[in-house]
Amino acid sequence: MNLKMLLRLAAVMLCLWSASIVWAPAAWVNEVAADDAETKNPGQADLDKATELQLSIKQLEDIEKVIALCESALDKGLDDDNTEFAEQLLVSSLWQHASKLSAAIFEAPRPHRQWQLIRRVVLADVEKIVKYDDKFAEAYLLGAKLQGLPGGDRDDAVKRVNQALELLGEDDKQASQALVLRARLRAEQEQQLSDLAEAIERDPGNTEAWQTRAALWIGQGQFDKAVSDIEALVKNDPENVAARQALAETLTKLEKYDLAHKHIEKAMELAPDLPINFTLRANIYEAEGKPDKALADLGEAIRLDPSNLVALMARAALHMQADELKAAREDVDQALRVNPGLAQAVLMRSILSAAEGRVSDAISDLQTLLRSQPNNLNLQVQLARYYIVDSRPRKAINVLDQLIEKNKGVPDAYRTRADAHLNIGKHAEAIQDYEEAIKLEPDSKDLLNNLAWVLATSPNDEVRDGKRSVELATKACELTDYQEAHILSTLGAGYAETGDFENAIKWSSKAVELGREQKNPQLEQLETEVETYKAGKPFREIQNVEEKAAPPRRVIET
Repeated sequence: MNLKMLLRLAAVMLCLWSASIVWAPAAWVNEVAADDAETKNPGQADLDKATELQLSIKQLEDIEKVIALCESALDKGLDDDNTEFAEQLLVSSLWQHASKLSAAIFEAPRPHRQWQLIRRVVLADVEKIVKYDDKFAEAYLLGAKLQGLPGGDRDDAVKRVNQALELLGEDDKQASQALVLRARLRAEQEQQLSDLAEAIERDPGNTEAWQTRAALWIGQGQFDKAVSDIEALVKNDPENVAARQALAETLTKLEKYDLAHKHIEKAMELAPDLPINFTLRANIYEAEGKPDKALADLGEAIRLDPSNLVALMARAALHMQADELKAAREDVDQALRVNPGLAQAVLMRSILSAAEGRVSDAISDLQTLLRSQPNNLNLQVQLARYYIVDSRPRKAINVLDQLIEKNKGVPDAYRTRADAHLNIGKHAEAIQDYEEAIKLEPDSKDLLNNLAWVLATSPNDEVRDGKRSVELATKACELTDYQEAHILSTLGAGYAETGDFENAIKWSSKAVELGREQKNPQLEQLETEVETYKAGKPFREIQNVEEKAAPPRRVIET
């Protein structure tokens, strides 16, 4: 190949190489740039996905995916600018997630049945929020609300509110709300009142602060102060239905019925179809001794809301007071259809069953309640009473022995055990229990009367004490203005035991006279006592109930 050919070939190769330099670097430069970006922002792809998904969120799971992508992007690494953006997106998504979940606790008509699990999840969200943004006051407040729920850490809740208050600074409206929250978390009433006073000072238009302080006054029995607070609230907001309702309820407790009617009527004018207005007016009518009008209003409340548990239970109680047991049971059954586990309804059903003579059913209901409230002393005492009615006094004594062993200061427990001892003729034991009960309630007319009766009428010579019987019965008579026939009867029995038959006949005759006026169901016995004293004999009484066998357990065939 000659020199000319070699030069031409070199020129062609140079052209080809030059062309490759013009074309190839475009792709190569892009590739190098992408590699460099990935090196600096390995989490960029996840952040891009999170950003894109955030724009089209439709459900809770989408928010959770955004959170996961943001966390993944941060874990993989981002440059400073992208890190700041990812943290902002993560915080906003966590807050969105926490807000949606917590609504199931705080905004639903009834808290979600799995609210405790929801609380744990939301608290975890809150912790992450303040990790990335420790100036997020609302997150601290939400955490405080969650910790303030049953089973939460109230000290931690107060600490969170304090952190929020520091961040809120001069934002009076938000700080006022935070102070109300802290007041509700406090254990000491003085601290509660201090927080609420500051809340009202910082925002006089904070309805919740006024209402909370009024409720606190009511709880302390300082109804006049409560009325003053609620009146201030009504003055600031005349159309505040809740304030009118609270004012009506408080005035009812003060027995200022005309004023109570005035405010509940205004509440009805502002919200004519609100069931609670009729329930509150029913309370006023009941307090005034107008049960028919109260029943009519409760009926209207139930018509407006057939699942209104407050109205159903209130009407059931009125029916029961009027001895309308069938109507009362219908309301209780309706309440239990709305809420099968409603303790108040189960307890009332138990009382109704006992009144209808179905004591076994009454006992069964109380046993059900005690399984969920094993430390409820009132229920244990009531169960013992039912055992006595069911001719099982020894079973009652067993229940009360265990209760008294753990709780010495329950007068009803001693009194009921004394009644059970009387049922099996153990007068010495009954007297001992009545004595213990009187130490706890020295002005109880019933305890004084019962002990006086046993001391006067027991066939057991060793336990009778006529002189003390007269003293106790006289005090019981004074406490009742000598207007209860059976207590006058006890005073007569005490005098008979001392041998003073003149006074025995005097007081026993007065008992018969009063018993006739009051249509006392024990009138025949009262008359028998008078004749006994006229014959110069003291009255004696002993019971010896034969213990009834426990009913057989129900066997469910499978």
